[in-house]
Amino acid sequence: MRPGATSEQTTGRRYGGQDPAARQAARREQLLDAGLECFGTDGYQRTSVKQVCERAGLTQRYFYESFDDRESLLLGVYDSVVEVVRGRTEASIADGGTTIADLARIALGEFVDCLTEDARRARIMLLEVVGVSPALEARRYRVIHDFADVIVAAGAAHAGLGETTHEFHLVAVGLVGAVNQLLVDWVLGNGSTDPDHILAVCVRLFAATFDDFVPD
Repeated sequence: MRPGATSEQTTGRRYGGQDPAARQAARREQLLDAGLECFGTDGYQRTSVKQVCERAGLTQRYFYESFDDRESLLLGVYDSVVEVVRGRTEASIADGGTTIADLARIALGEFVDCLTEDARRARIMLLEVVGVSPALEARRYRVIHDFADVIVAAGAAHAGLGETTHEFHLVAVGLVGAVNQLLVDWVLGNGSTDPDHILAVCVRLFAATFDDFVPD
């Protein structure tokens, strides 16, 4: 048996109608769910691998079949949260809107709802990954720019802009940062406790900013 392999991986036997790969995938999802709960409630720094495993109802040997360490689990949880948030935001953009303000209200409404309806998501996406390691910082930086790209594409399409400038992209990055900081304050209890107030401010920011780039 190779180091780190479980007996079922080497035998390939089926249990309960599932092959070893399917069972491993299921255990990985259990660990991601447990990571969301532990990191999103108690925080990454206060959570051990043992605690995650206890929450998932799995032994530590099953943890290491899917993740190298605690940080790699955090990255997995972060990517899962980002996938959900981005998927819902992009799907909402398809609903369109007659004005930039309408488009912003629809898309940002979905973004804000997705994070505030489950504060664990907001805490992981906006707080727990910050400063953990260079690798996670690089991933977080990429995600910020990915969301900026979504804003640029949606705004340009709505405004009928054939090409966008570097300044336009910089503005989009700034808007992502503004929305994120308002939600960070919400998570920490230092800002508005009403997500609708946050959304209203964000819509005003987006509408006013895009007015400068839309031709008369």
